[in-house]
Amino acid sequence: MGVDNSMPENLQIASKRTLFGVVRFLLLLALFGTVSLGALMMFSIRPANNDPAALSKIIHVQHGMSAGHIADLLSDEGIISDPILFRFVVRVLRAEQSLQAGYYLLNPTMGPLEIIDHLRYGEVTTERVVIPEGLEIKQIATILAERGLVDRERFIELAHDASLVFGDNWPMDLPIASLEGYLFPDTYRFSLGQSEEDIIGQMVHRFLQVLSGEVATLLEESEFTLHEVVTLASIVEREIMVDHERPIVASVYLNRLAIDMPLQADPTVRYVMTEDRSRVLYRDLEIESPYNTYRNRGLPPGPIASPGLASILAVFNPAETDYFFFVSKRDGTHQFSKTYNDHLRARRMLGY
Repeated sequence: MGVDNSMPENLQIASKRTLFGVVRFLLLLALFGTVSLGALMMFSIRPANNDPAALSKIIHVQHGMSAGHIADLLSDEGIISDPILFRFVVRVLRAEQSLQAGYYLLNPTMGPLEIIDHLRYGEVTTERVVIPEGLEIKQIATILAERGLVDRERFIELAHDASLVFGDNWPMDLPIASLEGYLFPDTYRFSLGQSEEDIIGQMVHRFLQVLSGEVATLLEESEFTLHEVVTLASIVEREIMVDHERPIVASVYLNRLAIDMPLQADPTVRYVMTEDRSRVLYRDLEIESPYNTYRNRGLPPGPIASPGLASILAVFNPAETDYFFFVSKRDGTHQFSKTYNDHLRARRMLGY
């Protein structure tokens, strides 16, 4: 059987549209005559980034956005290099009224003409996906794989080695390669055409967006590094079930760190358990792992899950307490204690 090397019909249509756009653009430029033909032509086809490894992004063009607002959005997301010239190209093409609202999968290696072509004709079908707080990479991968968006094992492999996603353009200075804790929990729009690298990049980009606000200011005033804050916040996230306990649980762990007392956090043990169960047994406390905070003092090497903003802020703004212990009341809340004897009494009262 012979091999069909013909271009798919949808790609043929898109290519013809782009070619038609280039021809029409040149004709209109000739009529316009007020700018440098060569300079504007170069901009119209030159991408913002020539790196073939550049990550695509889902860009949401909202209803009612003007060409100027769209240009600013694309510039802020790193898709185009010059919003003013982009608006001028849109004007020359007389495309202001034909740019459509929707979700688009765009890449900075695309030239302005190609991007405009997509905004006129290429709306992307997307999946709305909710990533809850407190999930590990493998749990996030399962959610995405069940929606048909990723290959689960490949997503896990990439997310545990940032260099496979970002190469030398890693946007954060972290002491470990894994992105555990940095895939920000949020509501996302993903396209069936996105690669695992693009989806991971989008989630890390969302983390950086959150980081650029209040968190960045707090971090400058903190004695902890970003990695330490996210690591502790991930433990807090996995411990709590009610919001008001976040700063209290954070205070317990910070009190322990202050006197070099082991954190003895059950979630860090669950993170390295090979059996899939929620209850931690005494034998689990002997697991040999740097993440086991019963055997090791200080913080584990990195986050054990993706914390939400509330848990990150709780680390920066813990409650002022003298607590060093807590035990579950089995109703989603905890009994907090100052001394070990008080802790033992609380355990007996709760039937442990």
